[in-house]
Amino acid sequence: MSKLSRNVYNREVPTRNLITTVTGIITLLLAVLVSLGVLTPEQQGDLQSHAFTIVDGVVAIWGAVTSIILMFKATDG
Repeated sequence: MSKLSRNVYNREVPTRNLITTVTGIITLLLAVLVSLGVLTPEQQGDLQSHAFTIVDGVVAIWGAVTSIILMFKATDG
């Protein structure tokens, strides 16, 4: 069980695993919507590219906010 949880969230590389998990959830959700006939494959492609752009933007904002916080809060070890 620990191997499964490490694949979803690894403390050594939390951002990369979280991004992969979110991207996988978006892809799965869009695939289910296409298979149910709610979306067309063309709409899936458009939505998927927009969703990945949003995920990349959120990651960039998170990195910027974290770096600003660390600039003022970090101490030398």
